Amino acid sequence: MKVGFDMTPKSPDYFRRDQPDGVTAPDLSKDCSYAEHIVRARGKRTQLTSVSLDPQKINDFGPALYRALRPDIDGDGHAIIEHSELLQHLRVSAELNEKEERVRALQAQRYAKRRQEGLVKWNFSLGGIDRKDLISWAFQNIQKYFRRE
Repeated sequence: MKVGFDMTPKSPDYFRRDQPDGVTAPDLSKDCSYAEHIVRARGKRTQLTSVSLDPQKINDFGPALYRALRPDIDGDGHAIIEHSELLQHLRVSAELNEKEERVRALQAQRYAKRRQEGLVKWNFSLGGIDRKDLISWAFQNIQKYFRRE
């Protein structure tokens, strides 16, 4: 019997505050940049879902607390954009883009830092799903990736 410590780095937990009846469905038909999602999509739906490393930093997102189930998200081909990776992406965007996107990326950096934000980037196969049914389909299909705390 081998005794020892697992030296594999543990991925941090991410949380989401939302409504008691479930996590708000993304609109998988609306593609936008990370900065646009963070700055302009509050209260609107995009293909991304915001999550946070600190459940206390996102109280304004809703009354119910959910934990993102990372193994399920990763295992099904979706991706969590880590907080540090998101900040790096926004820094590069602020350096390389035109003025309007630069300003948006800088503002997004401030918001993402304050909320310790990460993102879930969904990668569903949408063949055969009517556009009019997409949001209700997404609502049903993302609930299994979050556990109510």
